[in-house]
Amino acid sequence: MAGDETGAVRIYAAGKGSDSPGPGGWSALLKYGEHQKSLTGGAADTTAGRMAVTAALEALESLKRPVRVHLYSDSEYLRTALDGQVSDDLLSRLRTCAARHEITWRTAEDPDARALLAELADRATEARPAGRPIAPPEDDECRHGMTKAYCADCRQLDAGVLPTGYRTAGGSAYHNDADCYWLRRGQQRQERMGRDTHEIVRIAWASVIPGELAPCEHCCTPEWLQRHRRGGGFSRSA
Repeated sequence: MAGDETGAVRIYAAGKGSDSPGPGGWSALLKYGEHQKSLTGGAADTTAGRMAVTAALEALESLKRPVRVHLYSDSEYLRTALDGQVSDDLLSRLRTCAARHEITWRTAEDPDARALLAELADRATEARPAGRPIAPPEDDECRHGMTKAYCADCRQLDAGVLPTGYRTAGGSAYHNDADCYWLRRGQQRQERMGRDTHEIVRIAWASVIPGELAPCEHCCTPEWLQRHRRGGGFSRSA
């Protein structure tokens, strides 16, 4: 086994979420000899299976050249994805990236692998975005006779969120700043990998379906508003 490990990058991938769409998180650990790198992220509207796929995809995309990979995961969805039995845009990206490497699937049978995956699962749980608040009870109506969480005029702004902001088509984050570091970094990463970049579009927070987008942790904060002298207040009410 030791000889088999020599020269191979070990990737441990874990995702957390539910079977139905909702907040989810992912975490991955890459190990090569004495070197290691951790990656973590989350999405507001996803599933546990897609988070496991994302963990593996992000880890593989971080590799700068084709290598031998030993992939550890307890996700059957990820295994099926690599076997090519299901298909969507995320899985297509995964298979395209995986084709560059020599990947061997590893089960988490040994104690060390199980312990690492359990730790990554905890990190993935912590990485899940809080998402938008659940709609108040139906009797909590605004002056327009609608549930406040679904009324574009009366919905309360989250702390640190401006009434109008930016997103990329297909993205899962809402940004106050069109030049947000994380927004531009995502665009640049797509360009480096030879992929089409999605257009950055202006959007009103009131038009966002609850749970559809998560406020950016970099530019959608009260501290960011104060630093940039934006938004006289952080919330509004009916």
